[in-house]
Amino acid sequence: MTKVVLVASAMDEDSLRMARRFAAREPRMLLLEHKERTGKADAINEVFRETKGDFLVYVNADAMVASEAIHALLEKIEDDPREGFVSGRPVFGRPKGMISDVLDLMWTSFNLLSADPAQSDNANHGTDELMAIRSELLAELPPGVVNDGAYIAGKIREKGFSVGYEPRAVVQIDVPRRMADLIGQRRRILYGHIQVKRLVGKVPRTVETMMFFSPMQSIGIVIKELAGRPRLILALPVAGLGEVLAVSGALWDTLSSKSHAVWKRYDQ
Repeated sequence: MTKVVLVASAMDEDSLRMARRFAAREPRMLLLEHKERTGKADAINEVFRETKGDFLVYVNADAMVASEAIHALLEKIEDDPREGFVSGRPVFGRPKGMISDVLDLMWTSFNLLSADPAQSDNANHGTDELMAIRSELLAELPPGVVNDGAYIAGKIREKGFSVGYEPRAVVQIDVPRRMADLIGQRRRILYGHIQVKRLVGKVPRTVETMMFFSPMQSIGIVIKELAGRPRLILALPVAGLGEVLAVSGALWDTLSSKSHAVWKRYDQ
């Protein structure tokens, strides 16, 4: 490890005080403080400017990384010089109610698609919760980019490098606890997919976007998941309705030029 960069944007005072104490004791840690939240793209660009070494490992502030996750990511990206970007496998603590099964359906579908060898040659999307990137490929994000992982992966794919996935790199993520919050999150993510299509020229390959350009493959992934856990069938219509609402909102936001650069936190 050469350097740890922590960008603290509008962090609460107790957490900020703890970060300052740790940075004062650890010479390899650089703490960058922002009084206001100006968007994740701005924070990531600061991290990029401070990056040292051959690889950058990026972790979201609300994610918890398993003990072997970073080693697994670096092992995979170092072993293959064609690999420019590798992301980890998100997991989450199950909230109560139907939303838990809806989230399970969404994230397990994501992981099944990411791990499918048949999709690896065309992969151009990765989760930004935990990712490793070759430093030579780092380029600043345009202002206001929402889906940073999808944008970075798309640009790296555009340069001729592959986009990988490492299931051993487990990262626990924070998820919405209410359906309204989940729909709002999906609305922002889908807005971000449209944004990436405009900036990179190709839509991120996810289960939901493949419904449009490769529906049989997308349906096959969902069927494979439901065959292993049939109880999730009950969550399918709820997830479908939520996705319709989220897509409608994302299209409206795109047409009305609404910005999602700074999004609402779940606890707000």
